[in-house]
Amino acid sequence: MPDISTAGALLAADSFRVREFEGSAQVRGFSLHLTRFAATAGAAAAARVGPDWVRGTLPRFLALARTQIAESGAGFPRLELWYQGATEPQLALSLRELPPLTETLAMRSAPDIDLVHPERKGPNIAQLSALNRTLGAEALLLDRAGRVLEGATTSVLWWEQETLCRTASAERVASVTERIVLSIARDMGVSIASRELAPDDLARREAWAVNALHGIRPISTIDAIQLPEGDGGRLAQFRSALDQSWEPVLDAEA
Repeated sequence: MPDISTAGALLAADSFRVREFEGSAQVRGFSLHLTRFAATAGAAAAARVGPDWVRGTLPRFLALARTQIAESGAGFPRLELWYQGATEPQLALSLRELPPLTETLAMRSAPDIDLVHPERKGPNIAQLSALNRTLGAEALLLDRAGRVLEGATTSVLWWEQETLCRTASAERVASVTERIVLSIARDMGVSIASRELAPDDLARREAWAVNALHGIRPISTIDAIQLPEGDGGRLAQFRSALDQSWEPVLDAEA
């Protein structure tokens, strides 16, 4: 499998935490990650390749990647689709070490950030990583009206009394972890709503940042404003339920 991560444009990507459990490599919601990457890569490559690539090359790559991920063990691998100009898009697997895991997350507002295909995970990773380094915190992306979209590497959820809320806008990455958390909420009988909210309003609520690496993390501050202390029992309940979504890498199906 070629390593082409040092050049070209990243068209699509999907990363996730791998854990070793009872001799098996596992990923939370792994089948959903495979499905999302296949859809994103297929959409990104559609103008450059024919249907045979989507039906043949992509599934073969994912089958090989699953084997290599399982053999590599605990880590933070990334499925990638690169484009280098004259050649057709190239698929690659980046096997990376597991970064430190954290319990909470500080965020800073980042208005007026222009992204390419904001609904796709991949094309904006380098830009958003640089933005996080500049801010010294997780960038909280806003739409043109100044309303919350998502974090640079996270999806944002918040509580309004007993209702779990998500961002209404579709101009963001379809988060696998958000999808799982919302499914957990439905199973618990929790009300779910899609709403619009400004950062200063979000800072007055219990809010979570969720992603495939860290799971669920309470947002500690937004623009240096301390968020209210959340319901620890509820957080523990959702984290425990999220841990039920670990899937064996070699048994997961796209």
